[in-house]
Amino acid sequence: MLAVVRDLQTDESRFYDRLRPPEEIGTWYIDGLKQDIAKHKGWFLVAELDGMVSGYASLLGEVSSQDEREEVLYTCAYVGDLAVATGQRGQGIGHALLSECEKLARAAGRQWLRLGVHAANHEARQFYARAGLEDKFITLEKLLR
Repeated sequence: MLAVVRDLQTDESRFYDRLRPPEEIGTWYIDGLKQDIAKHKGWFLVAELDGMVSGYASLLGEVSSQDEREEVLYTCAYVGDLAVATGQRGQGIGHALLSECEKLARAAGRQWLRLGVHAANHEARQFYARAGLEDKFITLEKLLR
């Protein structure tokens, strides 16, 4: 499991330069995901292939807009992480995990499924677009020196 988490960290570090090195990611990261899942009535999904963890997804089942002053109150489901081991990509594992997230979110009565992706991660953005997810928010940033 930890190897897949570190794969995700390696991939994301190509798009964002403020992540910890993958070797510093430990079981504390997985424990944090599990705490978020418990807090937000969610699920931790694990995909296995040949007895090995090949991917995982964390799904927060109840994320509220209560802290958004300008929005009406609503609740959505949020995919915190969706990762597939580098050597296992292209075999439908990510699609299966995302489909299960959608199924669980619908069963929980959610109308929306959200997730975040790095703007420069075109491969992931194309994957999510093929799955029917649309851009809704874009965070802009400027380096100040």
